[in-house]
Amino acid sequence: MIFMTFSLVGHCQKEKLITKEANELMAEGDYESAEKTYSRALEVNPDFKPAQFNLGNLYQKRARDIISKAAQTEDQQEQQKLLQSSQKYSKQAVSSYENVARDAKNKEEINKTQYNLGNAHLLSGDVKKSIESYKEALRNNPNDEDARYNLAYAQHLQQQQQQQQQQQQQQQDQQQQNQDQQEQDQEQQQQEQEQQQQEQQQQQDQKLSKEEAQKMLEALMKQEKDLQEQLKKKKRKAQRVKIEKDW
Repeated sequence: MIFMTFSLVGHCQKEKLITKEANELMAEGDYESAEKTYSRALEVNPDFKPAQFNLGNLYQKRARDIISKAAQTEDQQEQQKLLQSSQKYSKQAVSSYENVARDAKNKEEINKTQYNLGNAHLLSGDVKKSIESYKEALRNNPNDEDARYNLAYAQHLQQQQQQQQQQQQQQQDQQQQNQDQQEQDQEQQQQEQEQQQQEQQQQQDQKLSKEEAQKMLEALMKQEKDLQEQLKKKKRKAQRVKIEKDW
């Protein structure tokens, strides 16, 4: 029993010592070594909250440093890559804090974890979840002014996002209306062109009909003239025959 007790104490002491070493490395700015050292502590005890919590802090620290670097970068493509990298670290921080939050026992632990979780959600771009986390932090410590300030800031961002979405939707609706109106105008213009073509065709048909009627009339008049001449000839001939036979 004594041996087992000392073994357990030594086991717990080991993860604490490793976490302490990782904390020192992070304070020195050696993030890569600190991350590996926190991972070693969690290999010894996957449920060791200080290592999980501080690993989340490390990811958040890296995300913030990258955002600061992106703000000083003029190249837009490089800036976009940096921002994507910062979001990746913030999402890793979210995962670490969520592991701690699941096992948080008292209000102080819940408040502290939810506050950091709200920050991680905010940097990762999930404003809605950050608001939920800040509210949970305040439920467990209504006097947390940092959580109250960050909650107000996140709500302000959410309002801006909603306004931007509304503006984008209005622009899309206006573009759709313009497109529909343009299509209607084109359709109406096409109908007018078709109607104009039909009217022109009708006018041509009417013109042809008049020409044909005129030709037919001329032909009839010619036939009538020919008939009259034929009749006159027959009349003259008939008169001559009658005179010759009169006795």
